[in-house]
Amino acid sequence: MIKEFSAPKNENSTLEHYQFHWLYVNGLLGIIFTFGLLYTALKSRRARSWLYGTGWLRSFIADYGVPFLVVVWTVVSFSVPSKIPYEIPRRLVAPLAWESTSLHHWTVIQDMGKVPPTYIFAAFIPALMVAGLYFFDHSVASGLAQQKEFNLKKPSAYHYDIFLLGCMALICGLLGLPPSNGVLPQSPMHTKSLAVLKGLMIRRKMVESAKESIRKKASNSEIYGKMEAIFVEMDSSPVTSVERELENLKEVVLKGEDKGDNKKDTFDPEKHIDACLPVRVNEQRMSNLLQSVFVGASVFAMPVIKKIPTSVLWGYFAYMAIDSLPGNQFWERILLLFVTPSRWFKFAA
Repeated sequence: MIKEFSAPKNENSTLEHYQFHWLYVNGLLGIIFTFGLLYTALKSRRARSWLYGTGWLRSFIADYGVPFLVVVWTVVSFSVPSKIPYEIPRRLVAPLAWESTSLHHWTVIQDMGKVPPTYIFAAFIPALMVAGLYFFDHSVASGLAQQKEFNLKKPSAYHYDIFLLGCMALICGLLGLPPSNGVLPQSPMHTKSLAVLKGLMIRRKMVESAKESIRKKASNSEIYGKMEAIFVEMDSSPVTSVERELENLKEVVLKGEDKGDNKKDTFDPEKHIDACLPVRVNEQRMSNLLQSVFVGASVFAMPVIKKIPTSVLWGYFAYMAIDSLPGNQFWERILLLFVTPSRWFKFAA
């Protein structure tokens, strides 16, 4: 973002909008747009807990508020006074795919035969480094999207995805296009967006019922029966599906009675209900397909995309980085370095 206060390289610094006072204005506007988007985006992700608005509106804002805010702040960038040069704030610079400056990228494959064999073998070294980076990147993205809190299972296409990514990298290289890659922040964000919020309400009700039954010294069968009744009452799934989802929880609750000793202290509502009751995620492939279609369509939307200020993109990238930190074990362990050992239990809670 510091670059907003200076003129880009290979540009004529004598132009009016590259003079010091206009560069200063461009930098200040960049700070406003960057932190404005970052602040509003972080607020929009918590829209589900807002007190205002209907449920569907809060869910829509939480899921799609960030791209909508990019549009909003782009519109705000055009509200600057008319005395300010049109080039301020600085906007995205990208040549159109059909312009003469971009056509040579599509014909990279024609020049492949002209590459000396020495260069081909020398390229193996950086190619292996990039392949390792891509494998690590994709594995981390998949791991973040399948965190323990989601209670998901490894899908059957787990290794097919990395194979498809490798094929796409080859095709993009032959066409002179930027290689495809698994974006880390979007994967957990996508899973969270597909999570069913109603499951959290069911969990809370079941925990309250279990604690109340334990206070009344009810048997394990009675504790489980009341929790099952709450689950069936609040959920509309078929009976067979309910039995399958509650199978692990039933085993934990009735473990004491199965042994004939009725040890209710072996069941901890807070711990076991969270561990045994899976978070429901509306798994589907439509959003992934639409994302790929929109990425392809963005080639033809470049005239519109070029109107986005670069400072808005800085704020968007900062938001993606910050939003991916919660739940990241590496980040949480770094934070533990600054927490007093006597307060570790509060940090873990």
